[in-house]
Amino acid sequence: MSKTTIDHIQSPVHGAIPGGLTGSPLASAGMQARNFTAMVGLPAPAIAPDFYTPDPLVADVERLCDPDEPVSDTRLLNLAVKYFFAYVHEDAHCDAVPYAELAALYEQFSRHQSMNEPGDDIEVMNRLRMWSPVLRVLADAPRAAHVLRAVLARTDAAPACGPFVGVDLGAGTGIMLLALQILARRGGCSDIQTLGYQCDPLSGERTHDLVHALGAGSVMLADPAREHAFHLVRGRNVDFVANEVMAGIQQSLDADNCFDKYRAFIHAVGHGLDRAAFFPDGLVAHSTATRASVILARENGFQPPAEYLTDKFIPQGFILDGKVLPIHKLGSDFYRYLT
Repeated sequence: MSKTTIDHIQSPVHGAIPGGLTGSPLASAGMQARNFTAMVGLPAPAIAPDFYTPDPLVADVERLCDPDEPVSDTRLLNLAVKYFFAYVHEDAHCDAVPYAELAALYEQFSRHQSMNEPGDDIEVMNRLRMWSPVLRVLADAPRAAHVLRAVLARTDAAPACGPFVGVDLGAGTGIMLLALQILARRGGCSDIQTLGYQCDPLSGERTHDLVHALGAGSVMLADPAREHAFHLVRGRNVDFVANEVMAGIQQSLDADNCFDKYRAFIHAVGHGLDRAAFFPDGLVAHSTATRASVILARENGFQPPAEYLTDKFIPQGFILDGKVLPIHKLGSDFYRYLT
């Protein structure tokens, strides 16, 4: 399964989305997260789309943790955009967020690698630049919401009334840990442990603080490519393995940020993964250097063939629920809510 020739996945031609993507700062920032050369302007005044509610992030999280409350695309989109805001603004998870402030932050992110504009909050702009590597996925709000939906759909991974252990090998902003926590709490799990790994001390500290503040677990500043990093889960049954880094459309995968981490983790935990669900289930990836296409999945330990271990692979498609989703379509279901 590890080395294969994969036919090009055809997809229908999509026309322009009604209203125009650039009509929404949330959509514009998503485009900017994918293409940092784009120029985006903020319409004035910023009119809140129908999906948005100004409730605090903590209130949205509590509602989603209630199994009697339905999970909808609009609620997940709400969660994604407020998590982005709370990541940049400390303690904002407890506050109602006016849409104008949220839209302004997305607009700033759309140009954060350029020079400041008059009136910009320099501290905020510097945070955006400092945390840019992890914020890119989160700033693409439809994509982040789609990832949340895919995780919460795996209700079979949360044993009712039993313990739950969830691990994120590339915690990034921590939003996957929040999704795992919501999944476990909706499933009625009793003893919940969600643990993420981050190598970057700049973003890792911020990610831990926000995840901890939301009661969504903790983030370890440890290299998951080393087996001793997993001493907290060694000997336990793991229910869910996620990797936020996998959702990064601009992120190439290689031994340092992917293969070595999975190898160390699988070797350290062993049979504790026998019942674990993975996000994604698998990944179709391509190396431009060797023109090799591979499938990375639990069956091969998310490893390419040995002769390609030093290659860099570009993700081309996610395997979710047994189906291949072209990577550019991740989040496409949610764009209609933005305008």
